[in-house]
Amino acid sequence: MIETLLLFREALYGAIIIGVACAVLGVYVVLRRIVFVGAALAQLSSAGIALALWLGGLGLFGTTHGHLIGMSLLLTLAGALFFGLGGGRRYVHHEAVIGVTYAASAAVGILLIAKAASGEGHDIFLQGNVLGMSRHETVELLAVVIPILGLHAALAKEFVFVSFDPETAATLGYRVVRWNLLLYFTIGIVIAFAMQSAGVLLVFNFLVVPAVTGVLIGRTIGQVFAVSIAAAVLAAAVGFGASIPLDLPTGPAIAAVSALLALLAWSARRLRRE
Repeated sequence: MIETLLLFREALYGAIIIGVACAVLGVYVVLRRIVFVGAALAQLSSAGIALALWLGGLGLFGTTHGHLIGMSLLLTLAGALFFGLGGGRRYVHHEAVIGVTYAASAAVGILLIAKAASGEGHDIFLQGNVLGMSRHETVELLAVVIPILGLHAALAKEFVFVSFDPETAATLGYRVVRWNLLLYFTIGIVIAFAMQSAGVLLVFNFLVVPAVTGVLIGRTIGQVFAVSIAAAVLAAAVGFGASIPLDLPTGPAIAAVSALLALLAWSARRLRRE
């Protein structure tokens, strides 16, 4: 396994960067019970990639790495703005709006990629190709992730306060909607950049499962964040290292290890209570 990790170390670094970023943001996603918002944003991001490829086939848009990220980011941030402002709540339940967005984005993405002139050669962007990550992509991820994690570290108390006691925060003068939008935007940015290499399944896994592991094990909010990050890193290393010699798809292998860690955490939580 060590030889495998060394051979594909750039891709492993990228997977760990995505895992750590999503694990931190995932704590808010899980504790605020907005898991399906994460799923919907991931699907919007993939639909953005498909739209860029389809427009590129018509000669109306570029299909370079930058163009794909740009369109993916545009749709993801539009979705983050919509959900952050509570779009659709006036007419139907918020979860129903999220469900419609998820289903519509997935369907549109598949239809566009099927009709894209370069779809057969580029549908890997929708499925993810962790092993294909280059040093340039890893550096690009770092350039995006480090400022976002720095922002969350600097404003951790505010994010936690507004997220888990919004009524009191509003009473004390916090602009809750603006803080929610900032949180949603940071989640959307990370998803948009991670989607280029990781795909919907792995991004959604990192955004939810490590955080669930942290919630099951951690007794304080600090411990929840720490365990979530550790679970993401461990899942990335073990799943990545095992997938190549066993000839398994890397993304699902990492997701399977994440699920196993969550199961072990659940078992430990039950034993602790007994």
